[in-house]
Amino acid sequence: MIGRVILLLGLVSIPLLGSGVVVDQVGREVVLPPAVTRVVSLHSGASWMVYVLGAGDLLVGAYYASLPTSPLAQDALAGLDPEYRAKELPVKPTVEALVALRPDVVIASSVVHGEGLASLLAEVGIPTVLYYPETLDGVEEALLLTGRVLGREERAQLLTGRFRELITLVSAATAGRTPRPRVYFTAYTMQNVYAGDVIQNALLELAGGIPLGKALAPRPGLFWQRVDAEQILVWDPQVVLVPAYSRAQPSDFFADPIWGGVAAIRTGRVYRFPEFFAAWDIPGPEVVLGLLWLAEALHPGATGLDLVSEVVRFYADFYGCQLSPDAVAALLGK
Repeated sequence: MIGRVILLLGLVSIPLLGSGVVVDQVGREVVLPPAVTRVVSLHSGASWMVYVLGAGDLLVGAYYASLPTSPLAQDALAGLDPEYRAKELPVKPTVEALVALRPDVVIASSVVHGEGLASLLAEVGIPTVLYYPETLDGVEEALLLTGRVLGREERAQLLTGRFRELITLVSAATAGRTPRPRVYFTAYTMQNVYAGDVIQNALLELAGGIPLGKALAPRPGLFWQRVDAEQILVWDPQVVLVPAYSRAQPSDFFADPIWGGVAAIRTGRVYRFPEFFAAWDIPGPEVVLGLLWLAEALHPGATGLDLVSEVVRFYADFYGCQLSPDAVAALLGK
């Protein structure tokens, strides 16, 4: 019999209510199956949470958003899961395709999939867990929840302890630091900016920047808003961030006449956000590295940490992946 679980994104606490029952991130009580041995993750950040919990062998289907582009990351991921490519799913597979995978648990997004998918899967006996980890606390909570669902609570507690340690360090290092640069965090194209209370804007605030798109309402079901040239010039961003998955490249901003008069272009402060397994700005385990990198990009020397050493330590602790300092330095463009 297919197990029953629903993981929903965005709750503050993850209480265990009784044998095999958890409260997910949108407050739903979820009855867990006796054993979880087959997992489908349709939330990219949650897919990487499964891997850091050492449960990649339980994944029978996963949405990754984007897969690693560097040969080093591809080889490292193949070491974690030789079948990762065969498990790749689109963000919205059909219910029939999901049923065919015979999952005990489906992990999904409350924004992209919502309770509609959960209801459809419930009709055929498949539980769905919806996540909404659009804050650093939310990522931490989602990791703990995933640990409980997969029976990896001890490892989840260990990793979230390190996760919280790094957040606390950055928060202390950037508190009260001035000036706080105006930052334009582009989404998928040059004129799409992350809007509202999303993880990218949360990172910016904690790292000591001013997220220009935060005051905008995101488009329904999305995390960004499109802005025109006039708004960009009025904002006059001092820093532009380009995620690894964007269709735009940093060079595009320097070549576009609309951006020519913007402060970030004049000073050369257009940065590509790093990635390894996943992009460092998505709400998954690696987002804490994005926070560290961003604090140093906005306020060099603020954290007092050696970023290369911290990245080496992170991948060893979280993924069991041994990276050389030289390889990490190359990844960071150092």
